[in-house]
Amino acid sequence: MEPVKFPHGAAGFRLIPYDVFDPVTNMAIDEALLELHCQGKTPPTLRFYGWEPASISFGYSQRVSPDTVARIKAQGLGVVRRPTGGRAVLHEGELTYSFIGSSNQSEIYGGPPLSSSIQQAYKQICQAFIVGLNRIDVPVELGRADSSYKNHEDCFEATTLADLHYQGKKLVGSAQLRRKEALLQHGSVLIDQGQNRMAELLGLKTRAATREGADSSQEKRHACLNDIVQVDRTTLEEAIGYGFNKVFDCKFTVYDLSFEEWEVVDALKSNLERYRL
Repeated sequence: MEPVKFPHGAAGFRLIPYDVFDPVTNMAIDEALLELHCQGKTPPTLRFYGWEPASISFGYSQRVSPDTVARIKAQGLGVVRRPTGGRAVLHEGELTYSFIGSSNQSEIYGGPPLSSSIQQAYKQICQAFIVGLNRIDVPVELGRADSSYKNHEDCFEATTLADLHYQGKKLVGSAQLRRKEALLQHGSVLIDQGQNRMAELLGLKTRAATREGADSSQEKRHACLNDIVQVDRTTLEEAIGYGFNKVFDCKFTVYDLSFEEWEVVDALKSNLERYRL
């Protein structure tokens, strides 16, 4: 990776501010940033974004039936395949993030490099979220490996070492794609997503109504930020950015996609089969 000049003289990490795009454009942007980072043309980047329409993204290798796709589209939602792995994620009532970095990023951009170990890199990035969420009084911890993970269609129904939990329920789910020394990590922070919304969209069995006198926490599929603390999206983004700043000892420069980056996005979108379901 050779040193290059970035927009606005950015030499450290980059933050792309929140914006909303259609499902295919969102996936193409993240993959374009990964490709350009591999070429040394864009720095380690943290991006926040939303989806229009609300959508379900499926992992790169996840099997999806035509009936499931038709059911989702019939309710007005988008469907897309991620370049990253993992299971299905509902992008509604949540904040999506992506982070692009590499195991040799410190040579140019400063801060500690990402580990070449997939598991350790997950822990590094998750630590940034732990620090950030603690800042807004949301204590979370790393999830545990679950051998039944691949038996679940819904990402938030099972745990991995890449997840963050609040009182035993998943609040943040993540998945990765690696190319050479670089990686792209996608993730979702649930804010106010209905407990049975994903199950209904996927045609899965929903949680039974809470029995009288039963512990309602046992009926929840996942945690939601709004059930823990009341913060707006901007405050959440700032908290996560703070966590990255502390863990990676980095300074962010904020700027949108460049002309060259949009050219790569458009080229990727021209091959829609990589994302289409």
